[in-house]
Amino acid sequence: MLIAIASLPPASGYNGANYDFYIEAVNGKWSQYLYLLSATGTRSLVYSKINYTESFGGPTIGPGYVQLRLNLNTLDYPTGYGLSFYTSESFKSNEVRDFTSWVVIPPPNLHILTDPNDTVIRQGEEHLIPAEMNSPYSNNVTSIQFAGGTNYTSSGMSVSTQRIQPPLFKVEVSPQTPLGVYTIPVVGSLIVQTVVATPTSQQATDTVERATGFVDPEFQVSKKYPTVGYITGPANLTIHVIPPLTFNEEFRSFWGVYGDVIGLTTAGLVGSLATLFIDYLKDRKSRKRKQKEKEKAETKDKAKL
Repeated sequence: MLIAIASLPPASGYNGANYDFYIEAVNGKWSQYLYLLSATGTRSLVYSKINYTESFGGPTIGPGYVQLRLNLNTLDYPTGYGLSFYTSESFKSNEVRDFTSWVVIPPPNLHILTDPNDTVIRQGEEHLIPAEMNSPYSNNVTSIQFAGGTNYTSSGMSVSTQRIQPPLFKVEVSPQTPLGVYTIPVVGSLIVQTVVATPTSQQATDTVERATGFVDPEFQVSKKYPTVGYITGPANLTIHVIPPLTFNEEFRSFWGVYGDVIGLTTAGLVGSLATLFIDYLKDRKSRKRKQKEKEKAETKDKAKL
């Protein structure tokens, strides 16, 4: 089996694997080996056991099995690591190999982070909630499911997934949904990559044992092993349902958004009306004065006659 230590940088091992632990049969005798792998293509023997005699299982139906026992102290007791199991059978220069995808040990906890952190929705509203789903090993989401399906419905609340990566949830709350805090169970699947590809990455070379210069056929470039795996686990989406806005709250909310604009507009309108009114009064006063002067002149003309 191949072992990838989570605490080590992805470039520290060969195609993401830091150790190769396997048993093999040569001329009917079994031996066990643990090799440390490097990014340069070399490997170093950490542990070996010749004439391996651990118990093998051979059920009457189906294939047999072998027990792989490895003390974690030889790996410095890692707190998290990935495993990929494989089998290999060779005849002369031909080889057939079968790998599993990477699995993470221990199974990680998944966490959902929403924006904003506290998802608060009022009765009768619907919101689109951006989110992130991550684990210590990945945040690349490949699937999201709710208990038993692709949607969640309960107590008048409906939750559905609008986008997988990054996650986007649509939450609809009916006016009859009871107030409270709702914990929505979610099952997510994330892809784990043991190799981070970069534009400047160099093609890997054959893995060579430093002591003998021997090229291990298990690690020839033409026979690369899987570099991806999947994490599947539960997570929780938390929704707070609160009462709808009252009239006063709606007015305050409206005024908080548009109050300044309305105030400026009103002030401008009042200023314009005041200017027009003053001009009107001045014009009216001028007309009255001219009318009086006209009447006075007419009176003088009549008196002369």
